[in-house]
Amino acid sequence: MAVLKITNLSKNYGRKHVLHNVSFEIPKGQILGLIGPNGAGKSTIMKTIVGLTSYSLGVISIDGEELSKNNRKALASVGTMIETPALYDNLTGVEHLHLYNEGSTTNEEIQEIMEETQIEKFAKNKAKKYSLGMRQRLGIAITLLNHPKLLILDEPMNGLDPQSTHDLRDLLLKLANRGISILISSHLLDELSRIADSYVVINHGRVVKQASANEFMGTDKQLIKFETDNMAQTVSVLTDAGMKVHVNDRKVEVPDTDDALNRSLVALVNANIKINDVQKSQADLEESLLKLLTADNQKEEK
Repeated sequence: MAVLKITNLSKNYGRKHVLHNVSFEIPKGQILGLIGPNGAGKSTIMKTIVGLTSYSLGVISIDGEELSKNNRKALASVGTMIETPALYDNLTGVEHLHLYNEGSTTNEEIQEIMEETQIEKFAKNKAKKYSLGMRQRLGIAITLLNHPKLLILDEPMNGLDPQSTHDLRDLLLKLANRGISILISSHLLDELSRIADSYVVINHGRVVKQASANEFMGTDKQLIKFETDNMAQTVSVLTDAGMKVHVNDRKVEVPDTDDALNRSLVALVNANIKINDVQKSQADLEESLLKLLTADNQKEEK
């Protein structure tokens, strides 16, 4: 059974449609990456799930229990950090944890949470002295109180240094292995690609694509990337040679199928084009996302 299930979620601000029939689910112990451009609706979806904003149509269920205006009990098993954590400047990290503890977490468990999130070094300092990274870490610690089955994290890696980002990544994987489901959005796509089991791509308030990590990356086959002294001519020559050509970041890409490498090299050499570099690689998450959004935006404009 899915820990979080969203069915046909829609939201309007007057005549403006913010969310359009959004549907997805997260099984137990899975990490789902919610990705898309700014303003696509990612934060709105998260706020809607936890009741920070209303919705027009649709169904939200947590651990099999449907949420409604009169029934929010299921949210007791959800840990949430949306946008920058709201902290009290004159309280210490430890005091925040005790403040937000609803009674189901012992002092020993709070200590374990502090160690897991690595906040013990500054937990006795007042929050007004915290950097953004420290605030993010404390926010994560607060979400772990009261034994959540689901974590909803909006840009949790924002403001973290590389070591802290690495530590948070390891922590999220550990929590997922423990059976906690995680809905996470992040602009750090390289980091997200290291932990996500699946992705939901949001654009203009709609689900553009939903797939497992392997399926999502598998839509882009292995690529051959050419760097030459004449990109325009390279595109023309490879196109004439029957290749499906794409230009990305000053490199000309063609799908690595059959004898594509040999055919491409022969065509470029015969055209006296200087080849500066040739690489074979799998398209990364950022490339896959940009191609998907470009295609969707073009579709939207028609």
